[in-house]
Amino acid sequence: MILAFFSRPSWACAVPSFARLLALAGVLCGASVCTAQGTMYACASGRQFYSINLTTGAMTFLRNISAGVPISASLAYDCDTGITYVSSTGGNVGVQRKLYQLNIATGAVTTVGDFGDPAMLMHGIEINSWTGTLYAHSAHDGGLYTVSKVNGAATLVGFTGITGTGSFGQLGFDSDQGIMYITDSITNSLYRLNLSTAATTLVGPMGTDTVSAMAYNIDNHTMYMIENSTTTAKLYTVNLTTGAATLVGNAGLANLIGLMYVTPTSPPPPPACPPDFDGDGFLTGDDFDLYVAAFETGAISADFDGDSFVTGEDFDAYVAAFETGC
Repeated sequence: MILAFFSRPSWACAVPSFARLLALAGVLCGASVCTAQGTMYACASGRQFYSINLTTGAMTFLRNISAGVPISASLAYDCDTGITYVSSTGGNVGVQRKLYQLNIATGAVTTVGDFGDPAMLMHGIEINSWTGTLYAHSAHDGGLYTVSKVNGAATLVGFTGITGTGSFGQLGFDSDQGIMYITDSITNSLYRLNLSTAATTLVGPMGTDTVSAMAYNIDNHTMYMIENSTTTAKLYTVNLTTGAATLVGNAGLANLIGLMYVTPTSPPPPPACPPDFDGDGFLTGDDFDLYVAAFETGAISADFDGDSFVTGEDFDAYVAAFETGC
C-alpha cells in the first residue's frame, strides 16, 4: 500500500531556501544541490563568450560560440541538468530562429530546434528554476512563450504588452522568491511577470538605457543586468523592490546581449552507512526508532529505496540494511 507520494523537485540554479536547507541536511533525496560559488557569463551578438567580474564589472574573453549560431542573443542555464541554452535572433528573413545547447567549455553548440515561427525574436530566455520550465519573450508580438528543451518549439502563454523594435524583453528569475522579472528597453522599466497569464506588474524605472540582458545570482541573492546604450557595456545590480539599477562597472567594448549565472551542481554525498538514520556514525536503536517515526508520518526521508514513494518496501529495505549493519 502506498503511504505517501512525493514529487522530486526540479533543482536548477536554486530552489526555495527552506528546501535547499532540507536538502543539505539530507532530508530530500535524489536531488542535485548547487553547492559551490558560481560564475557570471555573458555573450555578445557576434558570438563572443565572456566571464564577468561581479566586483568590477569587467569582462574576460573566453572563447567564441560556434559559427553555427548566426547571432547569439540570450543565455539560460539549467542547473538541474547542467545544460546551457542559447537563442539566436539571426538568419535571413523567413528563416526559423532556433534554440541551441551550448558547451561553455568549448563553444560548441547542438541544435535543439526551431521556435516555430520565423518572426519570433527571442532576445530573452530564462529557466524557472523552481519548475525547470524554459521561458522566452519575443519582441515581434510581446508574447511570453514556454519553450521545449527537447525540440525548441515555442508555445504561447500570453501577451506581455512589451513589444516593438528595441523593446527586447529581457527575463530574469529570482530563484529565492520564485518570481520572474522582465524589462522593457523602450521605457527602461522593470516588471514582475505572471507566468500563467503573461500579465506584467510595474516595479519601477531602472534609470538606465537599453537593458540588454539580465540574470540572478543565487549566491549573493542579487539580480544583475547589462546596459548596452553605448559602445561600452555596463554591469548593474537591480533593486527588485523599486527597479532602480546601480552601476557596478564597465564591462568593456562589446554588444553584450546574453547573461547567465552558472552555479556548479553536485549530488549530496551518500551516507557512509545508509541505516545510520541520525548520521552520528553509529548504528543504534535510536536510528531504528527515528526511521520508524519518519515512516509512520510518511516523511520523504523514509523513502529508503529512492523511488519517490514511501511504502512497505522502504520499511523492509531499511530493516534488512539495519540488520546487516555497517
